[in-house]
Amino acid sequence: MSQLCFGCMKENNGEKICPYCGFDKDTEQSLPHLPLGTKLQNENYIVGKKISSSAEGVKYIGYSNTMHSPVIINEFMPAGIAGRVKGKNNIIVRSDYEKRYDELHQEFLKYYRNIARFRDVKAITPIFDIFSENNTSYTVEESYESISFEEYLKKRGGSLEWNTARPLFMPLVSALSSLHQAETGHYGISPSNLVVTADGKLRLKGFVISEMRKTGGFLESELMDGCAAPEQYRENGVLDESTDVYGLTAALFYTLTGNLPEKASERKSDGKLSISTAVYKKLPPHIVQALSKGLQVDKTQRTKTFEELRTELSSAPAVKAIQNEANRKEIQTQTVQRYIPKKKEGIPGYVWGILGVLAIMLILLVVGTYWIQTNPEAFQKIFGNNEIETSTDENSDINPYLMKIPNLIGQKYDDIIAMQNDDSEYKIVKSNEEMFSEQEEGTIVKQSPVEGMSAEKGVIIVVTVSKGPQKRELPAISGQSLEAAVEALGKQGFIASGVYVASDTVEEGKVIGYENYNAGDMASYGSKIVISISQGPENSN
Repeated sequence: MSQLCFGCMKENNGEKICPYCGFDKDTEQSLPHLPLGTKLQNENYIVGKKISSSAEGVKYIGYSNTMHSPVIINEFMPAGIAGRVKGKNNIIVRSDYEKRYDELHQEFLKYYRNIARFRDVKAITPIFDIFSENNTSYTVEESYESISFEEYLKKRGGSLEWNTARPLFMPLVSALSSLHQAETGHYGISPSNLVVTADGKLRLKGFVISEMRKTGGFLESELMDGCAAPEQYRENGVLDESTDVYGLTAALFYTLTGNLPEKASERKSDGKLSISTAVYKKLPPHIVQALSKGLQVDKTQRTKTFEELRTELSSAPAVKAIQNEANRKEIQTQTVQRYIPKKKEGIPGYVWGILGVLAIMLILLVVGTYWIQTNPEAFQKIFGNNEIETSTDENSDINPYLMKIPNLIGQKYDDIIAMQNDDSEYKIVKSNEEMFSEQEEGTIVKQSPVEGMSAEKGVIIVVTVSKGPQKRELPAISGQSLEAAVEALGKQGFIASGVYVASDTVEEGKVIGYENYNAGDMASYGSKIVISISQGPENSN
């Protein structure tokens, strides 16, 4: 480990100046940051140089001795009220701020524990460890090869066509929908918090507690001008799913136009967006409409959820155009028919013949249009037209981007997880566990989205898993070893503790029985069960 460069965590044979990153190994890390080479969590992690800092804390490059690879270590150290002195790793909290520090600390832990549940979702930077030490807490993220989204766009000419942007953004829409179903938001979505990984996927980073995502909080706010929603600039503004919808839509606007929207606090209440004529002509009409709705200054008029945004981005203009044309033709046909019975005085007969032919042609056109709508596969087979697209539930099987949500209710969560791989059409994330007397432990009892809905492939399905019934039967444990008894109780969801008592009939070290229960009795899940363990015959001296 002495050969690691603390600047990039690569082996560099102890070179003074790292040949990979140029870091000088004689550099000292200034206070209040942890010294280079500090070991955390029983020496599992080694701390390297500071990468960045915010009002929430500090990010360091690190190294995992377990995974034998670089990681990113995030230390909770709220600016202005926490720091450390030279030679001490423990965080010191300013006098009179202990209560506020504890509140922020708990918010930090709760927030990142929620994010960590989505570690298998590729559109989100994974957090795979959280631990407390030095009077503070740390999160550990995967360190991966990537380039900033801004650099990626620059290399692609400054903007993307919608057909190129779509596969980048739609998995992120699904991931954010699942995050908010678990009551967790980002509130800082912007091009600067997006990266493109080595396999060409878009990934969201830059998670911080919501305290920093609005003005008027205790910590200095960190808002992304152009992407932050209007309510984030108001002290009493409420942040919710539509706040993140605004941020993602702003990032998509930037991707398609090459420019960010105007700062939300300065935009007019009419919510109009400025798009150049050249760009406007290249954008599909339904995408322009989705951008407009997602970036509404008036929150009541804005797209409220990511499921709504997904629908708006996946609408089928070709089908809508056919339907509109059919309606228009039908109205024209009715108009012609209305005038056919009129008096014919003064109008030559050949005119009526022409009108009759036109009426018949219009009727055939309406019938043909209806047939195309109801038989798209047959139409494509006959005419070779592969450009018809649809997002309606009835035709989701012909849209390569869509799938039907399967029914996971009643299936074993562990079995589905075991079958998941990179090519799976959907990912599942466990939201929580609940007691269900009629459902076996480990069985999925709720899911969102529900069965039968159409969704983008790669969608995240959030599930609730049964813990089994609240009341459990106490197993027979008399005569067992202590280890076997504890294991049997643990399988039923009980917490075992023991007391040693003298016994002339039960072998030393074996379980006599329950102190306050009998085998077969019912007790609540999570109950602390005291068992009596033999210490052999009572000393008769």
